[in-house]
Amino acid sequence: MTTDKNKDRIYELTKQRNDYMQQGKTLEEVKVLKELAELTEEVYGEESNENIQILNELGGTLKYTGEFETAVNAIIKAKRIIEKNYGKDVVPYATCNLNLAEVYRFMKKFDEIEELYLETMEVYQKNNLQNDYLYASVCNNLGLFYQDTGRFQDALGLHKKSLEILEKLPEYKLQYATTLSNMVLPYLKTGEKEKSEDVLDKSLKLIENTVGKEHGLYSASLNNMAIQYYNEGEFEKALKYFEESAEICKKSFGENSGNYKSLLQNIEIVKERLGKNEQ
Repeated sequence: MTTDKNKDRIYELTKQRNDYMQQGKTLEEVKVLKELAELTEEVYGEESNENIQILNELGGTLKYTGEFETAVNAIIKAKRIIEKNYGKDVVPYATCNLNLAEVYRFMKKFDEIEELYLETMEVYQKNNLQNDYLYASVCNNLGLFYQDTGRFQDALGLHKKSLEILEKLPEYKLQYATTLSNMVLPYLKTGEKEKSEDVLDKSLKLIENTVGKEHGLYSASLNNMAIQYYNEGEFEKALKYFEESAEICKKSFGENSGNYKSLLQNIEIVKERLGKNEQ
């Protein structure tokens, strides 16, 4: 009877989690995921596929709220179970690698990250997923890693590949918009200002029409807009959009998230530039 109650609770929590995902309420989603992880292991067992999946999803989400140690532990636990029962050439193992690389990217622990991404791509290719959303995801995330390490042309190539796949998958229009947003900085850095403005405009409209202006993805696009204005020397506009982005980011991911802390730093930099200009 207790097991049935727990299964009902898992069903309720899963529905709640999906609602929070859609609304971009990551703090609330994380609370639900933590309870789901405990119940899933209790009901289905430590080595069950259900437990592997929830550990992977928990680890992948915790990076946004800055709970890096818990995130890494959850993903590594899932990886070990998968390797023991299924080996390293299966899609869930590759997805664990992708999530682990993303956590390390948020932590700015760049050693061996590229290898994790490339291993993920190789496994997806072995499983004929070159035209799948998963392959678009790894292209996009490896592109972000290249941005973080100053390889902007490489980043653009991967984002374009991601877009090429997502264009044929209309159910992933939000992910398409996110990839467009991720191209803003590489285009700026490679001197293609008009393309940068174009992808930013398309991204903002798509995200607003799909999930509204209170979503974390909208915050990310506002951040990109602020960066664009900053690079053009329009510091007051940059400050406005950084502050709007930070407000949404704080509600979505909390004060401990790396994105929020980064936005606060950017706000201080812009304020300092404005102060110098006034002087």
